[in-house]
Amino acid sequence: MKKTILILWIVLAANASFAAENIRSISTWNMKWLGGSMGTLDDTQDIPRYVNHIKTSKATLFAIQEITPSHAVHGVVKCHFLELIVKELNTDNGKWTFCIDKKNGSQRLGFLYDADRWKFFDAKTIYPGSAFKGRLRDPLIGLFQAIGDNALLKLNIINIHMKAFPDGDAKRKAQFSQLASWLKQHTVDDDVIICGDTNIYIDETGTASALLNAGYTELKDTEGTAIHEGTLSQRFDRFYISEGLKEEVDSAKQIVGEAALVDSLQEAAHGNYNDFDKHVSDHFAVILAIDVSEER
Repeated sequence: MKKTILILWIVLAANASFAAENIRSISTWNMKWLGGSMGTLDDTQDIPRYVNHIKTSKATLFAIQEITPSHAVHGVVKCHFLELIVKELNTDNGKWTFCIDKKNGSQRLGFLYDADRWKFFDAKTIYPGSAFKGRLRDPLIGLFQAIGDNALLKLNIINIHMKAFPDGDAKRKAQFSQLASWLKQHTVDDDVIICGDTNIYIDETGTASALLNAGYTELKDTEGTAIHEGTLSQRFDRFYISEGLKEEVDSAKQIVGEAALVDSLQEAAHGNYNDFDKHVSDHFAVILAIDVSEER
């Protein structure tokens, strides 16, 4: 009997470890004008703080916003500070890399990812409609596939950065409506994550209703995600998942628990939010757990 119990315990422990191994953390992070001239950010001595925030998140794929390009190599847009961050991340033979869009001026969107954990296929800027005209950021869609012994998940990630400020609620609603229409009109794989800085304030209602009516589920942390005008109450940074990903997210929830399914990394500021805002960003990375395994 004792032998049977021991064998059962070993099997259960092995399965639990195997299940945990298939959990990947995907993040959205507004990096506050990284590489730009706004504020006093991006001193090279602060690079370890950016890297520490990324490592603390345990995420291996980031949708990033507010990236300012510094140069191009053979037509590929680069950001000097992202290059420094990647260099630091790869000091232990890592394979982190990034791509940023070619369209959005000084507030580019991009993806930062560990090439040991994710295969990147392509990224392109999309133009859902007139609500994105002018200085508003056009979404960036990237196609990724999880890499691993039991990983099969292939998904599209749509990186968004919607109209800012409280008086932009009507514009934000129009942007979500046009994005929902774009998704209906274009062939996109069933597995889609839409994430980024939505700029939706807590007291707004119905801003993303068109997306929810199209079958997407909104996921946000109970904690604040942005240091906005000295407060931590706003939950600007959110995820929207397609119906095709609900099973993968529900499976992750069973393994990591509901509290850890979506997590805003406020603790990375060590309680000194003004210092974090000054030296890193006015947003925290927000993480979504997802099960990438073949069997759930």
